[in-house]
Amino acid sequence: MSSSPSRWRRLPIILAPALGLALVLAGCGPSSPPTPAPSSTDSELFSAEDGVRSSVQSFFALLAAGDEKGAAEELSPAVDLAQPLALLLTPSGVYPQIEDRPKILSVDDVAASDDGESGTATVTYEMAGTEHTDTVELRRTSQGEGGADEYAIVTSEDDFGLDASGVELLPADTVYRIHGVDVSAAFLAARSLADGEDVPRIPAFGGTYPLEITVPGPNGFTDTVTLQTSTFLGGDGTDGTLRAFAAEHGF
Repeated sequence: MSSSPSRWRRLPIILAPALGLALVLAGCGPSSPPTPAPSSTDSELFSAEDGVRSSVQSFFALLAAGDEKGAAEELSPAVDLAQPLALLLTPSGVYPQIEDRPKILSVDDVAASDDGESGTATVTYEMAGTEHTDTVELRRTSQGEGGADEYAIVTSEDDFGLDASGVELLPADTVYRIHGVDVSAAFLAARSLADGEDVPRIPAFGGTYPLEITVPGPNGFTDTVTLQTSTFLGGDGTDGTLRAFAAEHGF
């Protein structure tokens, strides 16, 4: 049976509406893939103040854990840990035995400079049964990749650590121990660097240090003097203590 010519002539008429609808839908569709919404950058997720706060908290966590070397690496200017004077900032076994290390209570009034290079924070902490509040300065050491910027605690040679003045009055072969650990190298380094009464401080973090002093010789003796710091960075709580000890024993 042959196909009817009229059937084939009607076919384009039937397909025309469907084809027109397809063209309309095509015109309504997107001409290119949609642009994804921009994601937040690290600088938007973490402010400079976040970096200051987290750096202070990290520093005090290291002090509380007795990690003197880790804490020393977060100081500005950096301390040369290889020098004998810095013996108490290395894993000598002394600082973990200091029972009244600083323990942070709060970090308040956090601020950062407009360029994020520096910052300040008010820190409240407990040490030796006493609550202290200090304002600390910080300096940015690195910009965080995927996290907050990192800051170091700013220190001064004039008030960081233990006052060693008086060590120059004692004999050069005097032996110094703290909790049984020989720390003579630090005190003898301070003695060798003394210029009259100008004696460098021995870098050390906050706490109470029972310093056992052994003076050798026929009239030698062993006695203990307590060096109790006034802040988490040492401070003037030890000023003049060793000098008074030397005078008391006739040096």
